[in-house]
Amino acid sequence: MKKFTLQFTLTSILFLLINTSYFWEGELGLFFLIVVITAFVIYFLLFIELIRQLYISIRDKFREKKRNILLLFIPSCLALVAIKPKGLINFEKLLEGEDKIFAQAEGVANCTTTLKFKTDKNFIYESICFGIDRLKGEYTIQNNTVYFNSRKNFEYRYGIIDKNKTMIKLYRNKSDAKPYGIPILKNFKN
Repeated sequence: MKKFTLQFTLTSILFLLINTSYFWEGELGLFFLIVVITAFVIYFLLFIELIRQLYISIRDKFREKKRNILLLFIPSCLALVAIKPKGLINFEKLLEGEDKIFAQAEGVANCTTTLKFKTDKNFIYESICFGIDRLKGEYTIQNNTVYFNSRKNFEYRYGIIDKNKTMIKLYRNKSDAKPYGIPILKNFKN
């Protein structure tokens, strides 16, 4: 495979990058955007290379075994990345369990804030805007109030779920006059 080392290496790197994104995407912050752009460029270049290699194989009547293996490997990986852009395995569901409550708000410039309460009393707060910031911690619910406990500095101390369970308002402290409201899209267990 020495003849196509670059093609096999880039395809493998892209495939591994996409399939392990759960573990690193929240850690990069703004650099996440650079990684995504680089992955997109690699994907595009591999697609062009696939067309070029296919042309050469057709011209040579598929006589070269290594090129034929490459023609199976590249489209398989590119198709899997296109079909499952978050990876083949849903690591969040596998490692962190089911969602109990799922809340999400879309802001300016398509920025998204997601708050997930897991069944094991853990929460995930994710802000996607020119990068991904992910924070995890524990929560407790008393009546309609959710209290947050996180190892990292989480800007919100508690949240109040409205009586219809359609909105959670996040407060920084007791004197916070402008809470951040996030619509509850799915409430799996009451």
